[in-house]
Amino acid sequence: MSDPWHLRGRARALALAAALPALAAALPASAQPADAISPARPGQPAQPAGAARPSPAARPTVVLPTALAPEDAERAAPLASALDALLSDTAQDLGLSVDLADRVASRARPDEAELVERARASDRLFIAPSLDLRGDDVELRLALAPGGARSLRVRVERVARDELAVRAAVMLRDLVAELDGGASAALPRGEEVPCSERCRGRLATPARSLGKATLAANATLYGGLVGFSIQRSSGSDDPRLLYPLLAVGAGIGLGGAIIIAEEWDVGVADAWYLGSGTWWPTIAGHLIYEGRFAEHAADPDQERWASGLIGGTAGITLAALGLSLGRMSEGGALMAQSGGGLGLTLGALVEWAARGDVDRTPIAGMGYGAALGWLAAAAAATQLDVTASQVLTIDVGALLGGLGAAALASPLVFESPTQGQQRAWVGAAAGGFLLGAGVTWYVTRAAFAGARGARPSWNRFGLPMMGVIGESVVGSRRAPALGLGWQGAIP
Repeated sequence: MSDPWHLRGRARALALAAALPALAAALPASAQPADAISPARPGQPAQPAGAARPSPAARPTVVLPTALAPEDAERAAPLASALDALLSDTAQDLGLSVDLADRVASRARPDEAELVERARASDRLFIAPSLDLRGDDVELRLALAPGGARSLRVRVERVARDELAVRAAVMLRDLVAELDGGASAALPRGEEVPCSERCRGRLATPARSLGKATLAANATLYGGLVGFSIQRSSGSDDPRLLYPLLAVGAGIGLGGAIIIAEEWDVGVADAWYLGSGTWWPTIAGHLIYEGRFAEHAADPDQERWASGLIGGTAGITLAALGLSLGRMSEGGALMAQSGGGLGLTLGALVEWAARGDVDRTPIAGMGYGAALGWLAAAAAATQLDVTASQVLTIDVGALLGGLGAAALASPLVFESPTQGQQRAWVGAAAGGFLLGAGVTWYVTRAAFAGARGARPSWNRFGLPMMGVIGESVVGSRRAPALGLGWQGAIP
């Protein structure tokens, strides 16, 4: 999880930039030159500056605490506290007068009908944010209830956690700017809306195909490998043929990646998921051929490279089919990569156990394990909602469990071990590998989506919080008061 206290600093400049149009529109006529007039259009009289439409700035505003789902209350509490402070600061930067008197401690989702009724009964603007964790991303929902209005203005966006501060500031600015969006309809016929109004909401837009560089790098390297494999499988070692094939293969890979990134919105996780389908099946093809068929082939060097091409082509096809089911999360992409590596390790242990000889390199077992491990993990990644930290935690637990068990059972393979002793050592290592992964998953299972709903949270009595707890007023100037507090439900 990103550092929640870093959110305010990252979005401060953006919030100030977003506030400039609203602050400029909020200036009273007395703050402008008395003879300032708007530019006259042909056939129209000049309009005094004081006749400009009023701005919604400086209206009393209540920023409600960020609402959280019950299953996300523990994990997202620090993020929500930082978002509360960020939205309060952004609202003041936009010229709104934030009223902290009506803030409540509960993070339960407010009833929208009641929120509209509260807004209709007062002249204050209510801002109701909410957060939902979606794997590595966060779904941010901002609802605005203007005073006297009969409806809500809502904006929902799913963003990466590192981009939450920026997108929250932009979303709030856009919603505030839309409050008087109907004023443009009252302009005289033929009068153009000023750019300061037309261009609102275009300060920052999500970039398209963020994974273009990753996709291009993988495609270029694999294209070069394809050219080299074609040259080696043809039986030629002429460098006059090798270098053109390398250049052509890399160029086709790079060009294809650019075309794909322009045609589809390829994320970073999508690119790494596709890369896992490129490299692990290719490695598996080489290892399987070398371990099972090379000793029976007339020219194993040529056929090994062809086997790698077949594996890589099949892997890319399966990965593309997986991406056709939907966008891939960072946790899913890492799961696919991890599945190839962990499968390679388990495959080696299985072959050692079958042969009873740990001195022989288990090439075939590594190949089969890499292929099956990647395939299983890539398929699971399209169905599970996991984060990268969860996958890494389970990987570390599996490796530590396997290494620890292998170290404890190492006396079995001292001096001249029998086949039974070697199999026992391999079984201990494999058992520790699986036990480490299982224990790690059990300990962190509450972090998986939906796993907390069946049992009460350990922090049901509340947690300490740091944020806005009051307001300091000196004359006409207001400032939020930061401090420590305790937040939670009363049992």
